[in-house]
Amino acid sequence: MTDYKCNKISIDRLTSTSGGFIKPLCDTCVTSDCTNPIEKVKISFIGINKEIKAFVISDFYYFVIFCEGYTKDGKV
Repeated sequence: MTDYKCNKISIDRLTSTSGGFIKPLCDTCVTSDCTNPIEKVKISFIGINKEIKAFVISDFYYFVIFCEGYTKDGKV
């Protein structure tokens, strides 16, 4: 099991791009040995409720925007 180094931003600082709002990497990550404090949480994006995987520290939620252990569909 591994705590991977990652960059994260507070959900309070939700950032919009030309393609829409930034989405957390954890939603699509398939790395099985990650021990970072990732939890499914329900949040509201401009009044629309979503369930996402967020990096949780105490009562603070973060979007992971880069992670050294991120894999999607078995590819790094």
